[in-house]
Amino acid sequence: MSALSLEGLARHAWLGRTPSARALRMTLVPAAAAYRAAVGLRNYLYDRGWLAARRVPAWVVSVGNLTVGGTGKTPAALWLAERLAARGHRVGIVARGYRKRRPGPVVVGVEGRALVTAEDGGDEAVMLARRFAGPVVTGKRRHEAAALACARFALDTIVLDDGFQHRALARDADLVLVADDAAADWCLPAGSLREPPGALRRARAVLAVGDAAASVPPGTVVFRGRLAPLAAVRARDGAFHAEPLDALVGRDVVAVAGIARPERLVETLGRLGARVRDVLRFPDHHAYTAADARRIAAAARAGTLVTTEKDLTKLERFPGLEALVALRVDLEVEDEAALLDLLEPAA
Repeated sequence: MSALSLEGLARHAWLGRTPSARALRMTLVPAAAAYRAAVGLRNYLYDRGWLAARRVPAWVVSVGNLTVGGTGKTPAALWLAERLAARGHRVGIVARGYRKRRPGPVVVGVEGRALVTAEDGGDEAVMLARRFAGPVVTGKRRHEAAALACARFALDTIVLDDGFQHRALARDADLVLVADDAAADWCLPAGSLREPPGALRRARAVLAVGDAAASVPPGTVVFRGRLAPLAAVRARDGAFHAEPLDALVGRDVVAVAGIARPERLVETLGRLGARVRDVLRFPDHHAYTAADARRIAAAARAGTLVTTEKDLTKLERFPGLEALVALRVDLEVEDEAALLDLLEPAA
């Protein structure tokens, strides 16, 4: 069974919209209970100090969520890093670099330039490196990547992308994103929750993205934000070049998405006024092949090919996809100054 069909089967079970889906989900409930107990024990051990969290010589702010799949963590990490840098801090971004081939910590980019490929550094990290003026470093062991970033670039602030559950690196503040997710009634594998909602007590602040209803523990500070389309992006000469969104308005397009929630790309294109004629779905963090590229190129007969920036980092190398366009999105936050005040290092 392919990764895409496994993802679809899991989502089908989690949503429970048919009797067969609900029956499948119920078979997973005992495993979900065991998973939740294991997560609770792990957090208890960290809270008591029996599992050690390693510190680095910088203020660490984690950006994360409670569920698997896309809530906008990476755009939020970029937003936070840019805003803290604008306030005068020496900021770097540290991420896991999911599915990267190169072992150990990897300096993915500096000064808005990617130094490695998505295959070596991770697709989201390369996307961040193309957009952020500071260093981007990846590593499965985030404390090693953060220590390298601090030593090499003299940072005073680390933004940890997708780090809420990675407690081995001590942090000074957690920003947790929540978004509408009908599958978030159960922990894995019966639902999409990595942790139960009570884990939000660890958060300095919660950011509700879009129209999400934020059900949070008492005393939790909640802000609101949304992901907004910013530009159309093309890859040329090893760099991304932004163009106005007007080029997509009224156009026939084919959406190409290797992300957790491809429907969000489709919905955004529709709101922009593009006519989505077809959708090519691939698993999240998909490693594209030449055969995939040929399939995508053939689909251009139905309209302009539009993908995500994360996917473009992996597809730009294939011949025949020179016309591929990526939709760039940015995070917009209400009362952003107040949120930054909560997350910023103390003066």
